[in-house]
Amino acid sequence: MTLPENITTWRDARYDVPVSRQLERYNELAARNESARARVELVARGIYDPDRHGAGDRPPLTVAEHIELLALAESIARTVRHPANVHHALLAGATWADIALAVGSDEHAVRRDYRQWADDQHDLNQHHPHLGMTADEYAAATARVARSTTDA
Repeated sequence: MTLPENITTWRDARYDVPVSRQLERYNELAARNESARARVELVARGIYDPDRHGAGDRPPLTVAEHIELLALAESIARTVRHPANVHHALLAGATWADIALAVGSDEHAVRRDYRQWADDQHDLNQHHPHLGMTADEYAAATARVARSTTDA
């Protein structure tokens, strides 16, 4: 599957494209960007050696490619940082403290974000019964939010 042309937002990058393909394109653009920037830096320092550093031209990314790089980064981040990952960790037995430590946050913020995600999932289920959280799943999720750290 190929990425759509003219990626200007994270939604464009995410549209029906596996995160693995997004990562490939991101890595391609990031490597080209770093290579071009490194060459400019070596030339500016007066230490560029074509035999050592390669003689090929390394043009900088275009404005459109920089925008694509940003859009891909945001899409990838939103995909891999999906709130459902917190839900699955909780179901597997992780504590709020474990999760907060893993994501570099505090328990209050993690619980708040999880509660917001659960609210959204329940709202989604109200409009599309085959999606989101059922009333029972939502009740269990909100009970998890309210559960104290000392409760197991």
